Amino acid sequence: MNEVLTSVMKVTYKTIEFSERDLKEVFSLFTSSTAHELNQIDDPTNEHHFERVNLMEEYKLSYEKREFAIDALRAVLAFLHRQGYQLEKDGEILKLGGISKQFTA
Repeated sequence: MNEVLTSVMKVTYKTIEFSERDLKEVFSLFTSSTAHELNQIDDPTNEHHFERVNLMEEYKLSYEKREFAIDALRAVLAFLHRQGYQLEKDGEILKLGGISKQFTA
């Protein structure tokens, strides 16, 4: 039976549950450091569209730890923004709309 790839991230007060589609999108965001690559992962006709990612394939990192941390945080924040979430700190809502500027042209 083939899984229907719909975004079904479920967030409650105590848990966050990600779908396979969510994980593919986060991985694709993580590996897309430029605006051009970001456009490719969003284009269903492109071979790099995030739904084509095989999460069971091996992936080797060649980044320094600092670059890895920056890319991972950028990917997660971009994913949350794309799903319509906002951050809250000390009662203040922090919108994530500027995250797209973190993808270099």
